[in-house]
This record gives sequence, C-alpha cells and structure tokens, in this order.
Amino acid sequence: MVKKIILYILCLYDIYLYLPDVFDLFKMDIEPPTTDYLLYFDAAMLLIGGIVIGAMLMKAGGKFNKYLGVLMIVLNVVLTPLFILKALP
Repeated sequence: MVKKIILYILCLYDIYLYLPDVFDLFKMDIEPPTTDYLLYFDAAMLLIGGIVIGAMLMKAGGKFNKYLGVLMIVLNVVLTPLFILKALP
C-alpha cells in the first residue's frame, strides 16, 4: 500500500513538472511555483521518470494502475521530446 501511495505521489509530481510547458503551449500566463534545489531530480523525472513509474504501475496490477502507467509512459515518450524540440532555437 505504501508503495502505491509513493507511486501516485511521483505521478502527480511528474504531471506537475509538465504544467509550465503545457501552459506555454496554450499561451496561458500561469507560473506554478518551482524549487531550484530539485533541478537534477526534475530533469531525471522528465527524461526517464515517466517510463520507470509507468512500468512500476503496470506491474502493480489493477485496471486503474495500468491506464495510469500507460499515460505516464505516453507523457514521457511524446511530450518530453515535443517540448525539447520546441525549446531548441
């Protein structure tokens, strides 16, 4: 049970990390609060975190966990390269 709670918190945090880029994509002037001391953890979460969390959720079983796991993997495989390409000059 504790493992699932930690996975759900990491999922929410991973989705939270995408918010500034999503807001920018829709031209919304909203800046969610950020912390600079988690910079490397944030980068690791955006680059590979979604895939790892998604795989762990899919192994945890349950219909909701499988859907959430697929969503996390899709976010990581589709949105991260999209936002990286958008940020390049």
